[in-house]
Amino acid sequence: SATNQIAELLKIKTSEVIYTSGSSESNNLAIKGIALKYQNRGKKIITTELEHSSIYGPLGYLQKSGFEILFAPLDEFGRVDLEKLDDLIDDEVILVSISAVNSELGLWQPIAEIGKILKKYPKCFFHTDMTQCIGKMPLVKCNLENVDLAKS
Repeated sequence: SATNQIAELLKIKTSEVIYTSGSSESNNLAIKGIALKYQNRGKKIITTELEHSSIYGPLGYLQKSGFEILFAPLDEFGRVDLEKLDDLIDDEVILVSISAVNSELGLWQPIAEIGKILKKYPKCFFHTDMTQCIGKMPLVKCNLENVDLAKS
């Protein structure tokens, strides 16, 4: 019943709901899982300088394993600069990991718009940490239509 409610709320299939013990495990599973499975496609990952430590932990591990971590430029409001993000992506980028809402500053990122940009790059997956989004802001701002992995 709970799985059905979650799937309905997020407008996803029940088979896409995966339970973990918490946020760190979820982010580790998503980030390391995609990076290690698809490293034959490229070894670049894009994130921001506003992420939670549960994002930086797996990224640090991957960096020590030969992955290159790039930081998306932010605009004057602390949001991802969409044009510069698009310019940063090349054929070696396999993952973009950007939190929907920053846990300390409350800044929300344009997840739907980022997802639309990333659809132009079929080798690139999009991961977003939505912990600070669910139940606190309208889900339209956290649209998952073009998101491959979401942690909430």
